[in-house]
Amino acid sequence: MIKDGKFGAHETIALLTITISSKVFFSSPSVVAAKVGTAGWYMTIISAFVAFIVTVLLIRLLSIYPNKTIMEIYEVVYGRVVGKILSFILFASILVTVAANSREFIEIMEVYDLPQSPPSYLLILLFVAVGVLAYWGLETIARFSKLMAFFLLLLYISVLVLSMKLYEFHRLFPILGNGLDTTVLTGIQRSSVYGEIIIIGVIIGSLHGIKHAKRAAYLSLIFSASIVTTALLAFSLAFPYYTGEEITAPIYLMVSLIEYGEFIQRIEPLFFFLWNISTVISVAALFYVLIIIYAYIFELDDKRPIIIPLGIIVVFLALIPQNIIQLTNGIVSMIRSYGWAFYFIPPVITLAIAKIKKKYGGSSQ
Repeated sequence: MIKDGKFGAHETIALLTITISSKVFFSSPSVVAAKVGTAGWYMTIISAFVAFIVTVLLIRLLSIYPNKTIMEIYEVVYGRVVGKILSFILFASILVTVAANSREFIEIMEVYDLPQSPPSYLLILLFVAVGVLAYWGLETIARFSKLMAFFLLLLYISVLVLSMKLYEFHRLFPILGNGLDTTVLTGIQRSSVYGEIIIIGVIIGSLHGIKHAKRAAYLSLIFSASIVTTALLAFSLAFPYYTGEEITAPIYLMVSLIEYGEFIQRIEPLFFFLWNISTVISVAALFYVLIIIYAYIFELDDKRPIIIPLGIIVVFLALIPQNIIQLTNGIVSMIRSYGWAFYFIPPVITLAIAKIKKKYGGSSQ
């Protein structure tokens, strides 16, 4: 039987920050450039602000029902049947996200590093690593995240600094991109980029109370927004937006162009390490959250027997898109644009109903 264990705010911050921000190393910057032009770097701040408001409401909901996960709160507020349905919707949303993120990672790896390797082979290798982490439980994933966080941050900052020769500030203009209205609306719509913050409600039982959860949620959002914003800013400075939107993995390409004489060049291995480790942690965290939700829905005490079957399901789902165009322009774009409806709306509505029930005599226990 897997024990989720207990861990502190630092581990939670590292886990959430890596899980949320790792997707910026995929195709997201290209999609953002296509939608808002040169305004992508501050458009994501709007997305983060929307996610922060929802997180405040989520923490408020968790504080009304202390020592309960978001799944348990759904059952308390709506009853057993509706609560299970909402938990399954959350499960399905994260399942699609895990499958899409895994396939996007594999596709970009194929394009730049392993063009002869079939996606199924690379996906199996990825989920062997993810499965090992999941086997040892949530505490192991969280502590591994904390262990790697400093090195990943150092590598990320190194990439930004070494890329400075590529930066040209005139590429930030026109500063309003495709229009201020488009930027604001897209920022609100793409708030689901930070949708993984919802997992704080799933893993709260492993934290040391609501105060730790609140601190971890707020700081992880701030750190994630800082990483995503600086990555998009660097991308905007390094590439004109009209060419940037055609690049499969802009940050990877930016790293490959770094050159300081004959000694410092072709430093993609640095980024490769950053990219691989952050992706494994992100996928492992979301995958284990899937296991927790599934075990709760079907009232299973032992989570380990779920790992292999659920991993097979994720791999098969990840193999459904026929190519990277279908993946990024279809599934990934839909998740980034409409995922907020599944991540953010249920907790907000639940908080409103819980407040009404409490006001008119309903129990909050």
